[in-house]
Amino acid sequence: MAGIINKSLMDMHPRELKGVIKEIPTLPVVYQELFRRMQDPDISVPEIATVISRDQALTSKILHLVNSAFYGYSKRITTISRAVVILGFQAVRSAALAISVFDYFKDEESNAHIDIASFWRHSIAVASVCKVLAPVLQIRQAEEAFVIGLLHDTGKLIEKRYFPEDFDEVCYAANELHLSWFDCEKALFTAHHALIGKTVFRQWQFPPHIVDAVQCHHEPLKATKAPHLAALVHVADYLTYQLGHGAPGAYPPETCSADALKLLGFPLGDFEQHQAAIEEEIQRSMEILKLLD
Repeated sequence: MAGIINKSLMDMHPRELKGVIKEIPTLPVVYQELFRRMQDPDISVPEIATVISRDQALTSKILHLVNSAFYGYSKRITTISRAVVILGFQAVRSAALAISVFDYFKDEESNAHIDIASFWRHSIAVASVCKVLAPVLQIRQAEEAFVIGLLHDTGKLIEKRYFPEDFDEVCYAANELHLSWFDCEKALFTAHHALIGKTVFRQWQFPPHIVDAVQCHHEPLKATKAPHLAALVHVADYLTYQLGHGAPGAYPPETCSADALKLLGFPLGDFEQHQAAIEEEIQRSMEILKLLD
């Protein structure tokens, strides 16, 4: 694992970020091969199963996740091939994407500024709101909406691990000035956690529309590949604060983007009618925290 990067975000132009991020270790080979192969629209179920089955830990975690209350399938699934057939290609890919990031940060420790368990609970809450609202808003990629919600703030953990002084500066300034994380980053740096997340995920060969939505979840109208997914994550992020599942380390955002709400056709007043379903989904999805063990 590479150590701290000896360069501050305060001095870095966004164009430099790609070169700096190359110092960050990539994912294990099995994930790299899996995500590369999954870009092929003609890949078969046996081919996917073969790649995954080469890594027993990955196989075990995917099967654990697909048999959890999160998916709610009544009969136990015992093989990757069956998981792909029953749950679908996208569900298994989403599970693998989530597990790859959880594995990467499984040893991340809390510090004086941020509680890691609270960080992941917020991420799961955002993902759960996305999952419930996606079909309501006629967004077909519900599985991908969930995984984008789950991973939207990964750039913060990259900051914490590889730019710790910058990370602590954001936490300190945000609390002193009562700013959201994103607003504080904009005041201090020219790069921010969403851009860092995009750069890392692109290096890790994540699907382009997932990368795009992560990059633009604070500025959905800038999304070029997945504006509705970016807008959904933006709104979901805002709503989690109303539910008491806001992100640790900074203050809540003052407003929800009117542009995002307009793009989705979702008045904030409609939230109440979906609140019970969202809270139920959040509780069910907390099963994912077991993947950090």
